[in-house]
Amino acid sequence: MKKTIAVIALMAAPALASAQAGLSRVAFLALQQELRDQGCGVTNVDGNYGPQTRRAIAACAKKFGTPNNAAALLAAMNIGFGPNDNPPAGGGGGAVSTSGGGMKSEAKAERESTKTEKKEHAAAKRTTRRRAAKKAAADTTKK
Repeated sequence: MKKTIAVIALMAAPALASAQAGLSRVAFLALQQELRDQGCGVTNVDGNYGPQTRRAIAACAKKFGTPNNAAALLAAMNIGFGPNDNPPAGGGGGAVSTSGGGMKSEAKAERESTKTEKKEHAAAKRTTRRRAAKKAAADTTKK
């Protein structure tokens, strides 16, 4: 009986990590990523509410001057999860979706951005070639 309970507890632990912090899973992962980016001590964005994440929350809470809790810190970081924050990129300004659609829309936006960059690069190459051709034509007419 004890082994069964321990296995169930271990299986449920990842789902409970974000709940322990008082955040949705997406918000908790965003918090961990921002803690890592801010240099507050998280090195692995894994969704676990372990000692490393707790220490990082405490360190960043002091840095941002907020209470030592995940929800307040996430709101203070202004990355789209507080009531007055900017909405997440690609979002409609409403509640954060935990269905995983955000990752798909981010990937789509990245692909679109890459396509746009390629088009701009090709246009710049054409412009450079045109200028070089005009210059060569002007040089031959001067001689």
